[in-house]
Amino acid sequence: MNYVWKNNKRDIDIKQYVYYISSYHYNWHNELELITVLQGEIEVSINGSNYILEEDDMMLINSNVGHATLARKLNSIAMVIHLNPIYFSSYYSDYHLLQFTCRSYEKTRYNVDFNSLRKLSFEMIQYIKGDAPSDKIYFECLLSQLAANLIRNFSPKKISSMEMASNKKKTDAVNKIITYIENNYKNKISLEELSLVSGYHKSYISQIVKQQLGINYYEYLTRIRLREATYALSYLDEKISDIALFYGFSDVKSFNTAFRNSFGKTPSEYRKQLSSERTLNSELREKRYLEDKEFYKLISNKKGIQDTEMTAQEKDKEEKTLSEEDFQSLNEISKSLENLLLRIQRKK
Repeated sequence: MNYVWKNNKRDIDIKQYVYYISSYHYNWHNELELITVLQGEIEVSINGSNYILEEDDMMLINSNVGHATLARKLNSIAMVIHLNPIYFSSYYSDYHLLQFTCRSYEKTRYNVDFNSLRKLSFEMIQYIKGDAPSDKIYFECLLSQLAANLIRNFSPKKISSMEMASNKKKTDAVNKIITYIENNYKNKISLEELSLVSGYHKSYISQIVKQQLGINYYEYLTRIRLREATYALSYLDEKISDIALFYGFSDVKSFNTAFRNSFGKTPSEYRKQLSSERTLNSELREKRYLEDKEFYKLISNKKGIQDTEMTAQEKDKEEKTLSEEDFQSLNEISKSLENLLLRIQRKK
């Protein structure tokens, strides 16, 4: 499930998909990102903080904000909507400065506002691929409702142009640091190297990375090494000691410590678990999108969205079936109520 919808006449540029969250990955983009956890548990690192999102939690990530996600449980699945903020240009002249605060947690997860966003998101993904004019009109209607709910229930604030420029400068610098780490994680990386890459003094490197991700550059480097080492544990028959050294760890002890801190088990325990379950696939490296059948099976018992999982034809069929089976009993109930009302009126 990976869809794109564009309507230049109405400034609509949207992408919606459902996929398995896997290894730690940093990215930033111009679009607003609304993420809904469908299964499992994920960690989102953003603006210097780390957030744990559990099943049915939602979070909106603002435009041009660097962020990273990591699955904390196997087979964690999320639905994502990317919306170009130009959609709001008809209503806000400075739409690019809008900043939303929208994140659910245990106490707010199922309140009216998040239930509404969740139901609209589920319904949108069922109509985004429609070819009929009615499907297209209805999808854009759903998108309008989603945007209206965000504006009304999670009122955005406007940041200054200077703040936006400052944020973008730091984001660009962090992006250069992250790219360098991604390409050189097997080697020892010094602060001097990252200073040359980013243009910031070496004493400021950890600070700007932490401002964006909530962790310093060395913690990020460790996560990237773990990501690659985990893939090797899953698919290669190499010795654990060789994997540790090849992917940048100084020795097996440091590898074991980092692995246990992140996954709650040793590399050898992890490998044994995989050999018996084989639950991980190539999504460790690439996004794996859900098939339609997988998606509808997953959401079939989700709280508060049962009425959005059926197609219009299925709904019509169900309504007809119910009316045929229950018409007689409903008719009898109606007559009984009428008789009761007549008796009450006579007594008066």
